[in-house]
Amino acid sequence: MDATTAANALVALQKTRILVIGDVMLDRFIDGSVSRISPEAPVPILEKSRETQMPGGAANVAGNLASIGCDVRLVSVTGDDAQGRSVAALLGSNMAIDFHQIIDRDRPTTTKTRFRADGQQVLRFDEEVTEAVDARVGQQLLDTFDAALQDADLVIISDYAKGAVPPSLIPDVLGLSKAAGKTVVVDPKLPDFSAYAGATLLTPNLAELRKTGIVEGDTLEQIAAGASQLAVAHDMEAMLVTLSARGMLLAGADGSWHHAPAQAREVFDVSGAGDTVIAMMAGALAGGVNRADAMSLANIAASVVVAKSGTAIASPGEIIDQAGAATPPLDWPHWAATCQTWRDAGQKIGFANGCFDLLHPGHIFLLQSAAKQCDRLIVGLNSDSSVRKLKGDGRPAQSAERRAAAMIQLPFVDGVAIFDEETPLQLVTALQPDFIFKGGDYSPEDVVGSDIVKARGGEVRIIPTLGSHSSTRLISNQT
Repeated sequence: MDATTAANALVALQKTRILVIGDVMLDRFIDGSVSRISPEAPVPILEKSRETQMPGGAANVAGNLASIGCDVRLVSVTGDDAQGRSVAALLGSNMAIDFHQIIDRDRPTTTKTRFRADGQQVLRFDEEVTEAVDARVGQQLLDTFDAALQDADLVIISDYAKGAVPPSLIPDVLGLSKAAGKTVVVDPKLPDFSAYAGATLLTPNLAELRKTGIVEGDTLEQIAAGASQLAVAHDMEAMLVTLSARGMLLAGADGSWHHAPAQAREVFDVSGAGDTVIAMMAGALAGGVNRADAMSLANIAASVVVAKSGTAIASPGEIIDQAGAATPPLDWPHWAATCQTWRDAGQKIGFANGCFDLLHPGHIFLLQSAAKQCDRLIVGLNSDSSVRKLKGDGRPAQSAERRAAAMIQLPFVDGVAIFDEETPLQLVTALQPDFIFKGGDYSPEDVVGSDIVKARGGEVRIIPTLGSHSSTRLISNQT
């Protein structure tokens, strides 16, 4: 998949409505260093330097969906404890996620605590109860799920076998979804795939597929044949099998199959990578992307998150960049001359500017909204030095060339120009646009360059900000 195809797919899935039901958990990371052995026992002593918390399981699926631009409803159960409140708070900070939290006072919130020394995991400590929720809580889950179902474009069942969607409940979830005509994507945990019969797509890893006993060898052809056979046996349309270092394989019930080799990238942490895969696959399918391209997009997204620390997410900008976006022309004279050509043809030119460090759904919404109000859209991009002046050391997360390369792949962006100053005043003077578009709660008269545009009969238009998307938050969650 090339960068343009990836960008088009990401645009297509914006604002799709995904309903997730499954096991949420809290992922905790205790980081430190080891320099000595305990005198009490032959074990290393970890000197703690930092602790971070991230949504895990189905909550991480929801976070991944929100990060690429989907609107998410999440139905799950937590305990009446600090960990459950932490999960709710982490999800509540994202306006794209509507968390329907059902509290079960008889069980703890599943929590996985990973201890890491200099980035290497040395121990994991799990707190959980894996028994099925009782009948009362199960009915609450079903009723809440059913009430949210009609507005959904697609359903995800994120099964971690922690009791929120036990085998007794899965047929009801599938039955309600099928009756409503919804596509259902399942990340399975049970070794017997018949529990998920009737799902549209199953996303097992190779180890989970082997537990069924149907895969006889290790070649791609043998894996595809086994997956196709299981899809037919359990009334599914396809299976997406993750193959670790070999990438992914999509096998249809009709016997067809496609393989996406793993993207060449250093693997730092695989925590939550499967959540990224199902989120990207489901979001793309909800946006009308064909299955083979959806798999390629999921493969690219997975390669982004495994290079990060902890339970991570992938932004649209990172995905487009990883797909191999080429740097466009960035110089002012080129775009000033191009703008004059467009003006001579009677076209109206729009301008938007910003750092756009890790392109996210809020950026996409702004630029797409702007493009609908003009014939051509030019984006002014702060240079690396300009971003550092505005945001501080450690920024930008991506170089100007990489940010521009991702930006130009968006089908509604016609050009990108980089400026070194803290404001785009000189660039606006050079381009002479008809409109300046700005996101947020600015007053038009306060927007840099407004006097230049108004002097030639143009105007400044303010576009409301979309939700709680933030490059700063994305970057802080990765460090």
